[in-house]
This record gives sequence, C-alpha cells and structure tokens, in this order.
Amino acid sequence: MHPNFTFPRTLLAALVLALPLLAACGGAASTAPSGGTIGAQPPQAPVSSVGAAVAAATAAPAAAAPMAGTAAERADAAAPAAAIGGAPTSLPAPLPQPTPALGLPTQQYNALRAGEVDDNADFDSYLAYLNRSAGIRARPADVSERYLLRVNDAAGRPVLDARVRIFDGEQQVFEGRTYAGGKTVFFPRVAGVSGNDQQLRVLVEKGNSTVEGTLARGQASASTFVLRDAQAAPATPRLDVLFLLDATGSMGDEIAQIQQTIASIAERIDASQPRPELRFALVAYRDRGDAYVTQVHDFTPDVAQFRETLLATSASGGGDDPESLNEALHAAVAGVHWADNAVRLTFLVADAPPHLDYPNDYDYVQEARNAVAQGIKVYTIAASNSGDEAEYVLRQIAQQTLAHFIFLTYQPGQNSGAPGETTVHQVDPQSFTVERLDDLVVQVVQRELAAAQGAA
Repeated sequence: MHPNFTFPRTLLAALVLALPLLAACGGAASTAPSGGTIGAQPPQAPVSSVGAAVAAATAAPAAAAPMAGTAAERADAAAPAAAIGGAPTSLPAPLPQPTPALGLPTQQYNALRAGEVDDNADFDSYLAYLNRSAGIRARPADVSERYLLRVNDAAGRPVLDARVRIFDGEQQVFEGRTYAGGKTVFFPRVAGVSGNDQQLRVLVEKGNSTVEGTLARGQASASTFVLRDAQAAPATPRLDVLFLLDATGSMGDEIAQIQQTIASIAERIDASQPRPELRFALVAYRDRGDAYVTQVHDFTPDVAQFRETLLATSASGGGDDPESLNEALHAAVAGVHWADNAVRLTFLVADAPPHLDYPNDYDYVQEARNAVAQGIKVYTIAASNSGDEAEYVLRQIAQQTLAHFIFLTYQPGQNSGAPGETTVHQVDPQSFTVERLDDLVVQVVQRELAAAQGAA
C-alpha cells in the first residue's frame, strides 16, 4: 500500500451498510424489483464420504506431497522471485473506536464476536482436520497436493489479475486470475490431473506481457513467474465486494442488531485519498420451494441504492437444514458483472450446508474453481448453530479460493446466544484471536487493498 493510503470514506460507508447483515448473521432477500433469479441447469455431481479419499491422498509418496507447516509463508521465501523494490509498506493505523451515533434505537445489543483461521497458512493442520472428518457428507476434493503460483512485475511487485493457465500436454487443466498479492492456487488432483503427469506447462499473461514456464510436480510447491512489462495494479485501486447471504428463517433471529451495528462503526468513517473505485453487490438465497432460490442484485457504486437493498431484506423459508448453497455460489460467481483488474471479494454468511441430493444442481467445488478462474476470493462466515457439515463445506470453499474461514464465537460450550470468546468448531484455540465481527471484516478489506498495492 502507498504510505499515504488510509482507509477510504466511501468504502467504510458501504461497509457500514453491509456489515449489519453480517453482524445479524441473517442476510435476507431483497424485495427490490431490480433483482434477478438464477436457474439451475447442470447435472448433479457425485457425493461421497470424503474422509477415506483424503486419508489415501495424504498417504501418497512424499514426492507428491505439498510443503509442510505454514506453507504459504515458506513458499514465498523459497520461490525464485525478485525482491520487492522500495521501502516497505504497512497497513493503515488502527481506526478509532466508535462512539454511539445519534438518531438510532436506544436498545443496546452485544456486538457479535468472531475468530478467523487461514487453512492455507497452517496447511498440515487443515489436512489433519480433513482426515478427522471421515463420514462428513460433502463433495470430494483432494487438496493434499497444492501449488501456490505468484506473478511479479520486473520490479518484484505482485501483479493483480494476471491470467494463469496450466496445460497437461495440449489440454488445459487449470485457469486462474491472480489475487491481491499476485497469487493463485492450483490443486492437480481436484483438476483430475493424472499422477503420472509430472511436468505441466504454465502460461501467464496480462495485457501484452506473456511468460511461459514449467511446473514440476512433487518438487517446490511454490513458483514465481515474472511479467516484465505488466502493470502490477491500477493507479487507482478497484474493489468489488459481494455479500452472499443465507436468507432462510434460521438466520433471522438476530436481525434487530442491524442498527446497533451501524452505530458501532459509524465513527470510523474518515476522509482519505486515493479513493478506490468501489462497487457492492448482494445475492440472497433460500431453498427450492421457497419464494425464490436466489435474489441477485448486481454491482452498484451507488451507496444509497445498496443501503436500500440491504434494509429491504428479510429472512424466511428454509425448513430443513441444508439450503441451496450450490446455486447461490453459482449466482455469486456467474450471475453478476465483476470488474476487470480489481480486488474481488465475496463474504458468504451461512449456518447450513448445501443440499447434495437435488437433481440438476450446481457443484460448490466446481464453483470454487470458477471463482479462482475469475480471481474471486470467498471468505466464509459460519453463523450461529452451524454444524459439522456446514463448517466442513465453508472451510473447503475458503481454502480453495485462498480466503479465510470466519466463525462467530460464543460462551463456552455454546454455538449461539450471547457472544463470547470460544467456539465449538474444530479449530485450534491457539490459532485465532477473537474480536468484533465488524472490526474483523474491515481488517480483511484493509489487508486485501494493502496486498494489491504491494504491501507484504
């Protein structure tokens, strides 16, 4: 990030309007007439008990295994990359704590609290979690062989939104767009690449700049490619943020916290330059048989319009535990118009896993691959009463898109009720800290914008 960059007024204003739904953990459907509906068409993908597949994969020869421990950090250190030039940059100073805003309800609510884990940073622990979760019903996705690909410009700065393709012979087996920080991620076994194919061709492009290279499987699990003439990032940062919200009845119990959450962050709005080009979108979803399955509101730079859409939402429907998350993720990836050369973020708020028994449904693992192809990170947020299957699926989606798994925290032994400092989810208590959910989401956006501008 540029040294003079501070968090922009318009971005925080939009977050003020969006984060109430996160704080309520009850994102709901908009009744605005501009909404659209996405229909399901593709055939159903197979469902399996994934524990055995993961156990078999992680028992494979060491030559095909990914790096151990905190893989993401050591990967960058080992990659043959040029050092980032210039003085180091840093994140903006912490924003001041808010004071209660005038004109809002006087009833007080306890601010929701949350933790966050990065399953790619502690990859060994994540693989161990997958092995412990034998019997969970989910789409199979063997991520045990993983390669992090980074793209820099000639000065060593990370290149945003470079197109990365990988070929097995003449067949393309992967496509991705680099995220903020210049990275994308490739899982050969998820892509169906044979274990016998050890040399893959990599083609990286942005604008008129192109570079080719080779990915040798079973060797370094991180590689760096240099696009010498590519623009690292736009002079004015671009940011697209989409909120993907489970709007079924189980999510509506905390909706009254919306206005209190707005008050809690209102004082953090501050003028700053340069101003990112900001757009926000909303996709609410329910289930088949409800009033709708997905309600899509495409990107808009109009904060007032976005506010109106958010405040028109309500939670209803559902009934059984699983919801139409497969179709919802498809709508978030393919049903809106994402900007080019931008930081693209989705925040998925849910408390239930997807239906795996619907005919002619989409497949969330394939949709995660489609998100990678478009350079969309999907940060997942587990709301109250999220069970083991929901946790498993939400962690799959976040890990496969290089995002983080976020979860609300409660009193000891509880998965709902009063906010607290603990979780029943299967994460190491030493691996996360607890803070306000709105603070955490703001920090996520800060990190992404900083990485897009070259901050470590």
